[in-house]
Amino acid sequence: MSRLGELLDSGELSDIFKDFVQMTGLGVSLRDTHGNNLLSYYREDRPCACKIFENEEMCRKSIRFSGNKSGELGEPYIYICGCGLVMSASAIMPEGKVIGSVLCGPALLWEADEYAYDEIREKTSQVRELTEEEREKIVAGTPEYSCEEMTGTSRILFKLVNYMCRTNGDIIRQRREITEQQAMISDLVAAGKKSAFFGINRRKGFYSAENEKKLLVSVRLGDIAGARKQLNAVLAEIFLNSGGSIERMKARIFELTGFLMRACSECGVSGDILLAASENMNRIFGRESGFEDLCYYTVEMLEKVMDGIYKSHGNLTGGRYLSGACEFVNSHYSECISIRETAESVRISPSYLSHLYKDGLGITFTEYLSGVRIDAAKEMLRSAEKSVSEVAAAVGFDDTSYFTRIFKRYVGVSPKQYQKY
Repeated sequence: MSRLGELLDSGELSDIFKDFVQMTGLGVSLRDTHGNNLLSYYREDRPCACKIFENEEMCRKSIRFSGNKSGELGEPYIYICGCGLVMSASAIMPEGKVIGSVLCGPALLWEADEYAYDEIREKTSQVRELTEEEREKIVAGTPEYSCEEMTGTSRILFKLVNYMCRTNGDIIRQRREITEQQAMISDLVAAGKKSAFFGINRRKGFYSAENEKKLLVSVRLGDIAGARKQLNAVLAEIFLNSGGSIERMKARIFELTGFLMRACSECGVSGDILLAASENMNRIFGRESGFEDLCYYTVEMLEKVMDGIYKSHGNLTGGRYLSGACEFVNSHYSECISIRETAESVRISPSYLSHLYKDGLGITFTEYLSGVRIDAAKEMLRSAEKSVSEVAAAVGFDDTSYFTRIFKRYVGVSPKQYQKY
């Protein structure tokens, strides 16, 4: 089934199809985009035109067309099939793209009179010769439905199957994101075991003040990518320093979420958003959750409350100027820039910008600039292609000795020691 098989549980869908057929008398089938029958159920006690003609090209062509038409409309498409009977197609379209359809029918929207026999005789004779008795059985075995009943029944299938796809798609996406996140955290843990980095400025069993500060800066700026990166670093520290105890990890993450809630509250996120995120996290802590789930849900909580930061960013005094200043620093850190040049880039005074950094981010302009430069230096040192003096010059330090001093203050080890790990 390819994509359909990934998103739909065949066992669950089989049970639903069986119950649907028993309840409505209508046949139901799952089709791919080429019209191929992947799963179908019909009443065993009645002959059905779909079972007789389903492999005919005429039927496959109408199935392909109707499935795509349903996708265009965003709702079930009811049509007259090649046999003169009524069918409906419900497109399966996770993320807006049609990957298959569910067929429902056939049905009669009128009484099974002589006109119905004549029309079916005329239509089916163009495909395959049937005896008069076979045609009579097909008409007699086709349930009669009003237009409203057929529409309502089709909509139920449309909503049900697409809901199943979205739900299973969310689960698949979640597991993929957890796997990716755990790979990042594993790399950070491995790096932490090799160096003294995770032990610098850290309370016993907790995480470094430096990473906490960087996380706070990203949160206050509404920088979700930066916040995720820093949060993963903090989670790696929690894992590394919890001695394998899941309860100890839960306690540290619980305290971390409280810290994040306070930071988001200071940024103007509404109490309703914070309360909903807090209640959801409390439920997670009450479960038998592993570390990977705790990490995933902590990042998910951060993203939800940071959506609120984007909506209320104006509540942070001078937030627009501060964001612009940080963008300027991030783009020009390798140059010899000053707070004056940075303030000019956003058209405010240096003293006001200094005030914004101190009150908005809790750090000075120089501390922010140094942090950006040191992060860039760490990336360059990992490649081991440049000397320490070359790295210092590349990230904006004229004096290698001064660069070494600042690097050790931020990272805890000298550039040369860091380059060895």
